[in-house]
Amino acid sequence: MWKELVDRQRGIVNFTDELTEAIGRTRVLVAGAGGNGAVLDFLVRTGFQRFVVIDFDVVEATNLNRLPFMPDSVGKTKPEAWKEYLQRLNPDVDVAVYCRRVTKNDEAWLAEVISGVDIVALGMTDIEANFLIPRVCHRLRKRMVVGPGTSNCWAVSTLTHTGRVSLESVGGFGTEGIDAREIDYKAILPKFMRIYMFPGRTERLYPETLQKVQRGEIPPRNCKIFVSMVNAAACWEIVKNTAVMSGVPLQNTSVIEFPVVQVFDPFRGSAYYYHAAKDKIGIPNWITGKIRWHNLPK
Repeated sequence: MWKELVDRQRGIVNFTDELTEAIGRTRVLVAGAGGNGAVLDFLVRTGFQRFVVIDFDVVEATNLNRLPFMPDSVGKTKPEAWKEYLQRLNPDVDVAVYCRRVTKNDEAWLAEVISGVDIVALGMTDIEANFLIPRVCHRLRKRMVVGPGTSNCWAVSTLTHTGRVSLESVGGFGTEGIDAREIDYKAILPKFMRIYMFPGRTERLYPETLQKVQRGEIPPRNCKIFVSMVNAAACWEIVKNTAVMSGVPLQNTSVIEFPVVQVFDPFRGSAYYYHAAKDKIGIPNWITGKIRWHNLPK
């Protein structure tokens, strides 16, 4: 089935036989199997066939608005539901699942799991998991793709972890060198959220809805339209990273390296870049390829 899945993308620029083969052997860890977990559907249909999935939650009926499951999946753990789905689509896929919540106490376990994959797609909601997974990826020099599923737009970036840039350094948490079990996560949450609050993101929700989400009174808001956009972005970013990691040259595109985030706003129909460290937006010139950077108003 793998050959049939990749057949029609052959001939598209960058989808050479060399990259296609690299896609087939790359192992992807998807941490968070809810809205962001939908990247698995894009990945398997693009030819990826080696997966690790981590999530503690179960499928609810309201998840079916954005996940490709049927009603008979309701009540199953999300990792197991994804494993079943992926293997029905391509019986040859290799899927390891962990039905557990990632906490500040899991650094050693995470290091063991992450050391066995090539790239990580982060899509969890808990602050401890969203802090610890990037920390472990940075220490192990594993690339990590982020694309917040609740952004309601195309938004994506890669923490390449090939240099000194990390989520902690850009966020200015003041946590570097501190044991993850000793960190005050409530105290760093505002700085953590600032990184992902690119210009216009809060405008995607009505103010009263946003406040309820932030207070934890209702789950984050998701819509199939926008979840599909952000997961397509994440899949494409993983494809580009796979090329780079495999030494395959890319034409007319490149990996989006954090702290720069690529954004397409479907509400305004505009594309821009957000520099999370410098709090600037960059407007790309389609003809020249150059980016004009602007300071955001205070």
